[in-house]
Amino acid sequence: MSTIPQLNKLALGPLLTSSKGAKSIQISNDGGPLIWTPKEYLEIPFEPSNFSDKESSRLSICFAPTPEIESFQKILESWCVKALAIKSKEFLGTEQTQEQIKEKFSTSLKTSDKGYQSFRAKLNIAGKNIVQCWNQEKTKCSLPSCWKECKVLPQLHFKSLYIMNKEIGCVIDVKACLIQEVEAECPFE
Repeated sequence: MSTIPQLNKLALGPLLTSSKGAKSIQISNDGGPLIWTPKEYLEIPFEPSNFSDKESSRLSICFAPTPEIESFQKILESWCVKALAIKSKEFLGTEQTQEQIKEKFSTSLKTSDKGYQSFRAKLNIAGKNIVQCWNQEKTKCSLPSCWKECKVLPQLHFKSLYIMNKEIGCVIDVKACLIQEVEAECPFE
């Protein structure tokens, strides 16, 4: 398990533009990737999915956030806003204040209309970047058949920032998971 990184060791890389025009900025921690693992197992309220492409191997996964996740994400997002403001002309094309950037920043901590909170990340279930799963004996295992029936200790890679016309946010990938099976409780007394 890792602790919250020292903010003075975080850095933003150069602005990259893909062949499709998508803009991103890599986030690094002391020259390497920013990878963090929370201390507590997280619950998954519903199955990972990709609403726009049912056949996709890259899915969104939502976790029930813990106070640790909320704290880490708020600290990281605040740092990202400050770092972008320092180089706003280079990254965003115009000088922008922290307040202007904060207005565009889309957090990974979401609250639904009904008040339900979630922490969103991405997960690859096939291909070369498939999420690696491990059981409680720390032996490699296959992906869970039902994510809702387990708790997960995810290794999160805070990969980059994406920049769109009216939105900025973090790209967070689940690189590995320690899986804890949860036994279903009988609903009858």
